[in-house]
Amino acid sequence: MHPCSHERRAFLGNVRNDFLKQRIGLTVLNRLTVLLTLCLCTLTATGQDSLTMDYLLDRIETQQLKRNDFFMDGIFPSYISGNRKFKTRKQDNTMFYNALIAYTLNDHYDAFSSEQKIICDSIISRSKRALSKFKNPNRPTYNFWRRDTTFRFPYNSLFFGPKKTLPDDLDDTVLGLMILKEDDSTNAVHALMQDYTNSKPPLKTTYKIYSRDSAYSTWFGKKMPVVFDVSVLCNVLSFVQRNNLQWTTADSASLQLIVKTIQRDDIRKHPLFVSPYYGNTSIILYHLARLMAVKDVPALEQLKPGLVTLARGRLQSSNNMLEKIILTITLLKWNEDPPSLNLTTSNVRDIETNDLPFFIGNIPSYFKQPWKEDFMSLRLLMYYHYCPAWNDCLLMEYLVLRQQKSKNFETNETFKH
Repeated sequence: MHPCSHERRAFLGNVRNDFLKQRIGLTVLNRLTVLLTLCLCTLTATGQDSLTMDYLLDRIETQQLKRNDFFMDGIFPSYISGNRKFKTRKQDNTMFYNALIAYTLNDHYDAFSSEQKIICDSIISRSKRALSKFKNPNRPTYNFWRRDTTFRFPYNSLFFGPKKTLPDDLDDTVLGLMILKEDDSTNAVHALMQDYTNSKPPLKTTYKIYSRDSAYSTWFGKKMPVVFDVSVLCNVLSFVQRNNLQWTTADSASLQLIVKTIQRDDIRKHPLFVSPYYGNTSIILYHLARLMAVKDVPALEQLKPGLVTLARGRLQSSNNMLEKIILTITLLKWNEDPPSLNLTTSNVRDIETNDLPFFIGNIPSYFKQPWKEDFMSLRLLMYYHYCPAWNDCLLMEYLVLRQQKSKNFETNETFKH
């Protein structure tokens, strides 16, 4: 055989071996690539599970069942911060968030499955039992803090000693009664509320334009200065509307005050002044939408286009996810179609600990002008309340309304075809 033949075979053999080695190497590399891709996809899916009402209801109930030496049975853990930052150092027992959460669950009760309704019923039942500790022993009004025992005031002991706290308030009372659904108490409280209005004008705790309005005060306290808060007034009128109560002069005056704050653009320019206990334009809009969703209020329906424009503008400019959720809920309640929020379970923790307070303990709200405005502009003697479970509830409300919007769209499309 010719020597070149041996050399040619050897050469071809080496080429084939090199080719096989490369192919085997590529096969292993491909398999590793596929494996790594699958792992990454699995991790991504795990970190970004889609939000469900089951997930959020379970998270809300788990917080209600949380046990420690401070929180009362059935009370959702909440916290107070003096510098508008979520912190858990200052714990707080209040009925406020229980009332809000139970109200919201009741409001969307028909949207839940049978299994979900069982959880809702448990949450609401525990909240009702807890509310008894916040009830005035002499009348069917309620306090932000417990009334069954004395305790150290959680803000500032210089202003309030251990045996003295704030009077009962209309806000907690109407929210509590709307979940308790006690007809006798409802009528009695509405009658009682007529004695807690701006009956001695001109009022010194507000702007002159509002100083002669005979709207409701926030407080059931004879020695407490009258304080107007448009968000509180929205809750009061929701109470009136939900219970089909006959409107009084004070109800009408309260609505007129709300209308004026919108027309004068004070809900945008001076939200902390016209709503000192909520203090944020987006949260005021949320209360307006919640009131308008109970029944049509013609005076507010006329202003709705401007309110929608304001809500859309704030939604577009806001960088705060909790505020975006609140504004999206607001627009959905007004039958608008805001952009969907791309939220997963990985966002929940950040939303629970968001720095936007839904409620503000505002001591300067009782002050006369101009001290009131000066103190509030400097954020002095202001205490910010946070509740992770309430933030979860807002997130759940967003899911409910978004799903209802999708169902309505599908129904309309079916009818078209």
